Amino acid sequence: MLVPPRPTVCCPAICGPTFRMTGWRYAFLAGLLGLLPMLLPLTVDGSLPLVSVVPAYFQTSTAYVQYSLSAAVLGIALGQLVYGPLSDRFGRKPVLIGGISLYIATAIACSMAANIEQLIGLRFLQGFFACSGIIVARAIIRDLFDREAGARLFALMMGVHGIMPTIAPFISGWVTQEYGWRNVFWVMAGFALFALLSVMFGLSETNKARTANAVQPSVLFRNYRTILRDRSFRSYATCACFMYGALMAYFAGAPVGLIQYLGLSPVEFGIAMAVPMIFYMVAQIGVARIAPGIGMDRMILVGVIMAVTAGIGMLVFVTSGIINIYTLMGPVVLILTSLAFISPGTTAGAMSPFAHMAGAASSLLGFIQFVAAATATAVIGVLNDGTPYPMAAVICICTVCALIAYLTLVRRLAHQATTS
Repeated sequence: MLVPPRPTVCCPAICGPTFRMTGWRYAFLAGLLGLLPMLLPLTVDGSLPLVSVVPAYFQTSTAYVQYSLSAAVLGIALGQLVYGPLSDRFGRKPVLIGGISLYIATAIACSMAANIEQLIGLRFLQGFFACSGIIVARAIIRDLFDREAGARLFALMMGVHGIMPTIAPFISGWVTQEYGWRNVFWVMAGFALFALLSVMFGLSETNKARTANAVQPSVLFRNYRTILRDRSFRSYATCACFMYGALMAYFAGAPVGLIQYLGLSPVEFGIAMAVPMIFYMVAQIGVARIAPGIGMDRMILVGVIMAVTAGIGMLVFVTSGIINIYTLMGPVVLILTSLAFISPGTTAGAMSPFAHMAGAASSLLGFIQFVAAATATAVIGVLNDGTPYPMAAVICICTVCALIAYLTLVRRLAHQATTS
């Protein structure tokens, strides 16, 4: 059980306003919040094995099926701008219930798509509703904890969330192989129903100071402008967005590299995809334990160094013609491990100045990250040549840019904070 040092914070979401959070309640909160972001990897990772079978079913190209992934990621990006302000106005729980309910309906509709064009449109909507979980979960953490404690809980939450990208490709590959690709979307709808019931009966409202005008367009633009003008937000968000681009380049390019180029079956592909996620989950739990000792910014530095090492290494292997399961997935293991160090710090660092508009800050951060992710997946689709080269090139570029962003923005920000 994940038990923190004796918390001194009271958590109204779990134990009410007059009780302090015990260890098991803290673990329960981490588990419940970890359930909400799972809709994203369920939507993205769970659809990756479909890239090998849907083109033949609809008599279309692999590139068009990859565009359906880009559409889902673009829906996630645009949805980020909506759920934060809505949760600031109407509360966290009602927005979660509405978003997950619509996700269920859209997943069922995807299972009935008549052609690739319908599937692309429905996948956009599925992504749009899927992101309600991660956005509201981040806002809940900001409701309850300060920056350092929030980074720790975010690491735990993402460690729990890491279960889904670990198992989703394998389950999706098995379902596709045994029952057909349409049933994958029914599995997505079933999990979302479980998440919906968990929210309805396991989570209380944490937004005790709702903003009446949070969804007014003029207020939205003013809030987003205020957030974007904050140097801390820009610095951490820039570093984070390049890492999300690298991550989505991996997701978009892995089916081509592993299934089409190396010849793995959908089930073997799912197993290969699970290995890096196991490292990610273990790293998230480890980061949550060491974060108070080494500090948020040092965690980010360790992460970006690992990421750029992996990105350059993968590109060297691919351009040298040394392409096998180990030279592709070895660097990916390091990149996923690096994300365990980077994501909690960049998220907490970007959002910490905005206690009064946590939902809006969470939305804008997510939008920036997933615009970068959607761009990366689109580039992979355009450059697709049936080899892992586009994936390796985009990952290398993104990780190098993440390191540059840390050195020129985040580190300088931290240095100015210590000298002022």
